[in-house]
Amino acid sequence: MADEPQVYLNGRYVPRSEAKLDVEDRGAMFADGVYEVVRYYNGHAFAMGEHVARLRRSLEQIDLPVPADVARLEEIADELVRINAMPDARVYWQVTRGAGPRQHVPATAMTPTVLVMTTRLEPVDFTAPAAMIRLTVAEDQRWARCDIKSLALLPNVLAAMRAHEAGFDEVALQRGGVVTEGSHTTLFMVKDEQLFTHPADKRILPGVTRSLVIDVARKAGITVHERAFTVEQMCNADELIVTGTTTHLAAVVQVDNVVVGSVPPAVGDVTMRLYRAYLDLLAPFYAK
Repeated sequence: MADEPQVYLNGRYVPRSEAKLDVEDRGAMFADGVYEVVRYYNGHAFAMGEHVARLRRSLEQIDLPVPADVARLEEIADELVRINAMPDARVYWQVTRGAGPRQHVPATAMTPTVLVMTTRLEPVDFTAPAAMIRLTVAEDQRWARCDIKSLALLPNVLAAMRAHEAGFDEVALQRGGVVTEGSHTTLFMVKDEQLFTHPADKRILPGVTRSLVIDVARKAGITVHERAFTVEQMCNADELIVTGTTTHLAAVVQVDNVVVGSVPPAVGDVTMRLYRAYLDLLAPFYAK
């Protein structure tokens, strides 16, 4: 293991303290770039192909030519996980348009900036129950292209900060009374043993975990509706679930001052079935 964590920056593996970005990098100046997060379990990447495909789509949507490094992201991420001795890790990829004079129209022939770094995580505890969390509701003030995994996360950050300050774990964003998603998670509602989630349009990020949960739900015989629901419907749900790459699945037991499901709070039956089915996808990574 290196003396300090290594990162990958523009073709080189370097100690984190030596990784420097140009002060005029457009990622810092304009949030002109995109990112991805991949989860590693026991040294193995999960859903790598889906994350690479989404990164490529995000790059195409902002008219940023796909750098050659993107074709090597799996290799680069594997190497960082090995160098840093982090078999269970979160791997972050960031691609910006590059550095150049601070002007809205970028200079021609810019070289994209590619950054990859790792964060150590704990191995999955397959005996642990699904987490139970509390949500607050806030207006969705993000831009109109939430389907792009853009660096422009200030509205998400502010919403998450305010939720945390108020004693909540996450925030449910809404536009005109319609629930979109969380600040960094996908929201699912359970009603009459059926699963509902916002359709994958421009108002939400097409979450990789979202797709996996929809798939395991259908395989389990649970009816899934990719249909938006309102704040009122959410507060009257039988169960609520948040999902994400590092969140996995968590049960929402309270929305503001409204208790969801049973009293005292408990993980609902559908949530537990989905949670266990999702863990079944991860178990092979830890098999001896």
